[in-house]
Amino acid sequence: MMHVGVVGLGKMGSAIAGNLLARGCQVSVWNREPEPVKVLVGRGAVPQVSVKALVESVDTVIVMLWGDEAAREVSLGQVIPAARAPQLVIEMSTLSPAMYETLESAASRQGVEFLAAPVLGSVNLAQQGSLTILAGGRQVTFERARPLLLSLGTTVTYTGSVGASAYVKLANNTVMGVVAETLTELLALCDRAGVNRAFAVESISGAFGRIASSKTQQLLDRDSEPRFSLNALLKDLLLSREAAESVHVPMPILDCVLPAIQGAAARGLGDRDYIALALEPVLPPSAIAVEK
Repeated sequence: MMHVGVVGLGKMGSAIAGNLLARGCQVSVWNREPEPVKVLVGRGAVPQVSVKALVESVDTVIVMLWGDEAAREVSLGQVIPAARAPQLVIEMSTLSPAMYETLESAASRQGVEFLAAPVLGSVNLAQQGSLTILAGGRQVTFERARPLLLSLGTTVTYTGSVGASAYVKLANNTVMGVVAETLTELLALCDRAGVNRAFAVESISGAFGRIASSKTQQLLDRDSEPRFSLNALLKDLLLSREAAESVHVPMPILDCVLPAIQGAAARGLGDRDYIALALEPVLPPSAIAVEK
């Protein structure tokens, strides 16, 4: 039986450890605060007095921390220095691409296998072992870790590099932020206009999934044949802004989007599908300089 150590018992770390225990794994745990440790010990986990003691007692270490600062202190400063081949360190914290790369380099110097494996999904999905896991690192390491990862997630994807895992995870969470702010603005518009709130919530929420799924194949095929033209979208966005102004509702997301749509139309993309905006983006000067 694999002995797994879990470092960091916040909501997600505790849920992951609990899921492993429910599946019959031997699990050791460490956390700064004692309360989460006590809960998991009550379910069969083995408490460890230090990160070093935990690493030395297990086959694989899963780390789930808050961010780069914690990872620098705990993963880089304590987990990896205590690890030895053939141990495997799986960093599931959401970190910057640079931090994942730093951890991978440090692990390599120790002769330790390392994966960046940030997750998509909430605490209840972690408890059920139904997360989406974005694993990056050496492919041989991914294959070694796959059975364990499949006990944590129903969708386990190999991203390639550790940096790719970070970029995809952060892109997904950026969508959440944009969606949340967009919902805020659009529901405020409908509320101010007197639209039934339940109807507005259902219609607008449904639009996100419907629109995203309808454009997936076009994005993959780089297909901008018009289903709904960029000019038509621009016309409707201008009407939306006028409607918002008429009921005095600010729309900062719309104000950010409009110049990009107008610029794409000015570049001759108006008669193509609006997804051409994503297929032929205009990079800011700073990004172009970096690419060169």
